[in-house]
Amino acid sequence: MRLNPKGDRDSFPKRAQLPIVAGTPEGSAWFWGGSDELGRLNLLTPERVQKATRENVKTGCVVSLNLPLSEPSPPFFGRRPIEHKIKSIGKGAFDDETTINTQSSSQWDGFRHFADPKSGCFYNGIVSEEIEGDEGLDEGGPERSRRLGIDAWARHGIVGRGVLLDVYSWAQKESPYDPFTEHFITAEDLKACAESQGVTFQTGDIILIRTGWLEKYTTLTTEEKEDRSKWDVMKHQYAGLEASEDMKDFLHDSYFAAAATDNANLEAWPPKSFKASLHAALLPLWGMPIGELWDLEALSRKCRQEKRWTFLLTSSPANVPGGVGSPPNALAIF
Repeated sequence: MRLNPKGDRDSFPKRAQLPIVAGTPEGSAWFWGGSDELGRLNLLTPERVQKATRENVKTGCVVSLNLPLSEPSPPFFGRRPIEHKIKSIGKGAFDDETTINTQSSSQWDGFRHFADPKSGCFYNGIVSEEIEGDEGLDEGGPERSRRLGIDAWARHGIVGRGVLLDVYSWAQKESPYDPFTEHFITAEDLKACAESQGVTFQTGDIILIRTGWLEKYTTLTTEEKEDRSKWDVMKHQYAGLEASEDMKDFLHDSYFAAAATDNANLEAWPPKSFKASLHAALLPLWGMPIGELWDLEALSRKCRQEKRWTFLLTSSPANVPGGVGSPPNALAIF
């Protein structure tokens, strides 16, 4: 089955209606062609970009959604911290060199980041051997594989209608929670929050979800941040989206172009099962980009000030051939 990205979600198959296609993983929604590397970003058509710009850019105010590349500091989950060197290249002139792990700060998880644990396939049938084959290629030797690299997103660009669901603020009135506990944000929570904000979703929306993680993180002392950065990956407990069938139905059937959160993991951590996780559904099966550790604090305040929760969202991922992830370089424009 191949879909026309200009179509509306009402004409697209629901998750419960996904066809069984020989040679593809169960539950896969590879609708955009055998060589596709954009997944749900195909929904960001010129028509939708034009409409989102016309309807949402009114004041010209711009809000950055990116943490400093050095934050969180130290990085969580054993990631490498940023290395930044400034080099003099002559009197009054400088270059700088930066080394980062793209998972250590605000990020996009690209389609090379996570495979379907059941089949071993990445989005659109790419396998680990092709990605591992990038390692150790000598200059002048075989060309690096770029298939499914973040550079495909970079060449396309990411522009569309952004929608913020400030679940953390909404929950303070309904059922308060601590973002540094294993609290499950349900599909019903997202729908109720959207209703309270007067938000109606559209095909191709980029949904941003404020869990309160970043607000809580900023209250930690330097010692607490240092200590937490040394924890085993599975010791951490954080609020996030519930990896339930209802949540998967909601995220799939809404036909969002992408989803991003202010926490380090999108879904509640630790996951009950990597096979049943949202990462295992969104990235390899649906081709739906995941953003994590986005700075949604100023955005939340701006949306409340403007009394609207939609805006034009732009993102320009790094054009790294075969890249796994990237800082989002994301902006919200009002």
